[in-house]
Amino acid sequence: MGNGFFDILYERLVKNGFTGQRLEDAVNQVIDNFQYRELNVADVVSFDKRAKLFSYNQMCNEIANGQAVMDEFQRLEVDGKNYWARKVDLINAKR
Repeated sequence: MGNGFFDILYERLVKNGFTGQRLEDAVNQVIDNFQYRELNVADVVSFDKRAKLFSYNQMCNEIANGQAVMDEFQRLEVDGKNYWARKVDLINAKR
């Protein structure tokens, strides 16, 4: 990969708020799963172990729209506020 690739990769890592651990996890994931001939910046940057947090109303909308059921969510407290996340996303975030 040329210098241009690493310049763009660095810029995108900064813009996407990658930590050292998140970058390490992303690189390891690419090494373990990469199947193509040429590496793209998106192959690294697209990896994310974070779980999406939902407000109560957002969670209710997901359920009302038939996109989820209540049992799929777990309540979390972040900075004294209640949020909900899909349990499967929490499991994947721990990997």
